[in-house]
This record gives sequence, structure tokens and C-alpha cells, in this order.
Amino acid sequence: MAGLTLAILCLLFVGIFSRTMTNIEKEELNQEYWRTVLDIFRADQSQDEAEAREFLSYYNDEKLRLLNGETVASWNYSTNITDHNDLLSQLAAGKLSVFESEANLLASRFDTSKFSDDIRRQFEKVGSKSLGLEEMAEMGELKSKMGEIYAKTKVCTDTNTCLNLEPGLTKIMGQSTNYTERLFAWESWRNEVGRKSKPLYERFIELKNAQSVLNGYADLGDEWRKRYETDSFEQDMEDIYRQMEPFYKELHAYVRRKLYDTYGGKYVDLTGPLPAHLLSDMWGRFWNNLYPLLEPYSGKPAIDPTEELKKQNYTVRKMFETADNFFASMGLEKVPDTFWDLSMLEKPEGRDVICHATAWDFYDRKDYRIRMCTNDFNFEDFNTIHHELGHIQYFQQYKDLPAVYQDGANDGFHEAIGEMMAMVAATPKHLHKIGLIKELKQDAEVDINFLMSQALITISTLPFHLTNDLWRWRAFSGRIEVDDWNEEFWKMKESIVGVKAPVLRTKADLDPPSLYHINQDWDMMRYFTRTILQFQFAESLCKIAGHDGPLHQCDFSGSIEAGSALKNMLQLGSRRPWQDALESLTGERKMSAKPILKYFQPLQEWLVEKNKENGDLVGWNTSHGWSSYF
Repeated sequence: MAGLTLAILCLLFVGIFSRTMTNIEKEELNQEYWRTVLDIFRADQSQDEAEAREFLSYYNDEKLRLLNGETVASWNYSTNITDHNDLLSQLAAGKLSVFESEANLLASRFDTSKFSDDIRRQFEKVGSKSLGLEEMAEMGELKSKMGEIYAKTKVCTDTNTCLNLEPGLTKIMGQSTNYTERLFAWESWRNEVGRKSKPLYERFIELKNAQSVLNGYADLGDEWRKRYETDSFEQDMEDIYRQMEPFYKELHAYVRRKLYDTYGGKYVDLTGPLPAHLLSDMWGRFWNNLYPLLEPYSGKPAIDPTEELKKQNYTVRKMFETADNFFASMGLEKVPDTFWDLSMLEKPEGRDVICHATAWDFYDRKDYRIRMCTNDFNFEDFNTIHHELGHIQYFQQYKDLPAVYQDGANDGFHEAIGEMMAMVAATPKHLHKIGLIKELKQDAEVDINFLMSQALITISTLPFHLTNDLWRWRAFSGRIEVDDWNEEFWKMKESIVGVKAPVLRTKADLDPPSLYHINQDWDMMRYFTRTILQFQFAESLCKIAGHDGPLHQCDFSGSIEAGSALKNMLQLGSRRPWQDALESLTGERKMSAKPILKYFQPLQEWLVEKNKENGDLVGWNTSHGWSSYF
């Protein structure tokens, strides 16, 4: 066997040493080596761990190179949507897909049963099988078309005014209290994005399901759940939500009362679900823009420093620099200089872009960017910046790991880091520390106001995120017929979230792809789990930082000890199962609702009393008669 391998190598290297190889020739030679050598083991798998390590070294290096190319092309497309950039992006994605499929086949030539734990874990993450080239190209084109619809759609409010999602429609959904104006924006967006995406999404999921089956999963939902390396994952998440549901229902009842006070009984039923278009953004995901209607105690010191942001000239650049300093104060990494030159931090003029805020790792261990249509003096954007820089921090901390481990411990970890940082950066204590609140007055009423503001971006999202993926899991598995997808979606929304469509939905509609994450194939359980995890992380970091007092008053910025503990977890990437990563910081191996309930306990108690005082039903009646989904 050794002689045959040597002979192959000699043949491959003939003529090469007479001149200097180009990088492309080196890559092709490396690929050909592994194709040829591992083909020898087609019938007899290799148990040579040294050879396995060499293969993994090749795979990890080549994957980083191809990921970089794919990310560059994707960035160019999303920040300048043209047919040319679209084609280049699809070609780069196709090249990566072919590599992963071939790598998966090559990896199968190894018998890993007696390899070390680390080598076995790396092999578990090597490559994946792909559909045929035509089907893969079709899948890429479908995703691209849906993204283009999402990015380019405009809603015309009159003959002279047509609005993109950002900033026009977003402003209406965030600020308007005109029922009809909100309804028009909500319905028009879905008519344009949802209906046009419907046939594309149905075919896209058909192909994605087929690829999941090819890789040994029951369907795409099964593949997503298996990422969490927990056999009981779906049941575990439902159990966590059952613990959170009483709190959510109290918040829901309070919000419904305030919407009733604003819009009247003609539009808001005090015993029914909430009209979906009244909930702060285009999808009813975050309710933070409702805060002025919901503020428990008016006349208290402001917890939203928007006016101070204006006074102190917090431009886009200054908001990013302030957030970057938050991480640096804990001994964590600052963004590299290239970040400022290469990121898209504001919406450019004269070209179509995708505005949805995202952080980007270019897989070269030095280039990290954010794509965001940020607004000057905007507190919501200030919080989003902290969130996105949380992703960047994670990228920077695990950059030296092999490519297969350059990821969060699970998807929820990646989301939880930035969300936790944004939460802490929004505390009155921290805002006072950096001069955005001039006088710090902390009493029970200020605390309730602050907790309400936080509940509207955390507690309110839990059933939203859960429903989107429970629906998709049912759709992917065939438990819902394709023709019934949208009807079932709204049944689940009513039952779990207590939200209803404000206008009749028909067979022509498919509303889920009007949300970016579904349109572009992102699971939503990452956001459900992040909301649970961020409070577990925060509780531990507050203890390490020596915080004394209620959890919701903790500001661990400036704590090198907390930063060091966080860094140790982030540097694990996905090298270890997420349970190990969680234990390294919190001492716990399971996700737990205890810290989040502890954090919000004063608000939950306040809501219970307020809803009793108002005589309001806690819960809602549904049009289809389901009392509970679970």
C-alpha cells in the first residue's frame, strides 16, 4: 500500500518541480492527491489517524479559502444587488457546495471508530452531500430571487410616493398610530413579497428537503434540530416555553388593554388575539416601538436616551465606536481597522442593498464586517450595533480554530452574546456611566419601566420565534399539506402567540417568507434559545463581576474578570458540545428559564396586579377553537 501511494505521488509531482507552481496548481494538486489516495480505500477504509489528520488539515484550509470566496461574492451581491453580482454569488456558492460534497465522500473512506475524540468530532462536521448540479443551481437561484424580491420591493402609498422596507415602511410600522395606514403597509408588503415568493419558496423547500434526506435526515426540520445535539430538543424547548407562557400571557393582556385604549373596541377585542399589524414592526416580532403606549410610570427619568444621543452628536460612527469600547473595556477584542473601511454601516445612495443588519466573517482570520442601514442618534440601532458586534467578537475569539469549529457552540450561543451585551448596555446604570443619562435615579418605578422596555424585545419574541419554526417543522415533514401552509400558520399564530391576521388570508397568500429569516432560510430557534441563554450567561458574568443587587441592574462592562470568563467560552467555538461550553461559564449543562424569570420577576408581579386591577382576561379566545397548541 505504501509503495502504491508513493508511486501515485511521483506521478502527480512529475514536471512540477521544474518550475514554481501557481496557487491554483497547488490547490488542484492537493485536491487530486486526496481524490487519488483515498480512492484506494474505497473497499478498505483507512484507520490511519496520522493520514486522517493530514486530510483534515487539507479540508480545513481549503474550506476557509472557498468560504472566503463565497462570502466575498455574497457580500458584493447583498450590498449591490445586480444580475452580475447575483451570478458571481451563485457560482461561488456552487463551488463551495461541490467541494463539500466531494469532501464528504472522501471522509467516508476513513474508519474513525478508533480515532481520538477530537478527530472523530471534526470528521462529523466534514462536508455534506449535494443534489445534482442542476438542482443545486436551481436552489441557489430560487433563494437569490426571493432575496431580490425582499430587497427591491416598494409599496406605493400614492402616485408620487413609493417606499422600500427600509426606512419608509419600517418607519410607518414603528411610529404610526393610524390604523388604516398601518394596515395598508402590512397587507401591501405581504401581497408583494409573500405572494411573489410563494411558488419559489415551495419549490425551494422541496429541494432543501430532498438534500436533507440525501444526508440521512428525515427532512430539513430534522436536520435543523440535530444541530443541537440533543435527542429531546423539541420537547425541551416546548417545556421551557410552558414555564414562560404565564408571563407572556400577562404581558399580552397588558399590551391588548393599551392597544384597546389607543384604537378602540372596533379594532381590538379585549378577549381576543392582537391584530398583527399593530405590533411595532412589520412582523410583530419586536414590540419595543409600543413602549410610549405602554410605559408603566410616566414622568420618571427617561430610559431611552434618544434626545441625549442627538445632543451629544452620536453619529453612526460614534455609536459603533462606543459599542466597540464596551467590548474592549472587558479586555475583549476591538474590531480591526479594516472593519471601518469595508463595512456598510449606512444605506448607500444609488443602488439596491439588503438592509437587514448582519455581521460577516470572511474566514481569513482578519476581515470582519457589518452590513446595516444605521441611522444617526437612534437608540434602537445603538442596541442593534452591540448585538452585531457580539457576533464579530465571537468570530474573533474562535478564528484560530480549524474551519469545522469556527462557529458558535450552537446557533443560540452566537445570537445570545450580542443580545446580552445590548441588554447590559441599555441599563440605566451603564447609560449613566457613559454619560447618556445625566442623573441616575433607580427606584421601583424606574425598574419597572426598564424591565418593560426589555420585555418588549425578549419575552414578546419567545412565542413568535417558537411558532415560526414549529410551523416550518410541520410543513417540512409533510404534516401540513402545501395548500394549507398559510392557513395552518395563522392557526398556530393565534393559538401560541395570540395574534391574528387583520385581513382575510387566501390560498394565494404565503406570509412567512415576508420575514427575512424565513425568506433567506434561517432557522428561528436560534433566537428562541438565545433569549433563554442570554440571561443564563448574564447571571454568571454578573456574579464574576461582583455585582451586588437585582440581576436587572447589573452592568458588567469594565470587568476584566467577566471578560476573561466570556472569552474562555467563546474560544471553544464548536469544538465541544454546547453543553460543555455552557457549563464552562455557568456550571449548568441545560438551558434554564430560571435566570430570565428571576430577572423579570418584579415586572411579572406588577403585570399580574395591573391586569387584575383592569379586570382583563389573561389569555385569548381564538377563531378556530384551539385553547392551546401544546
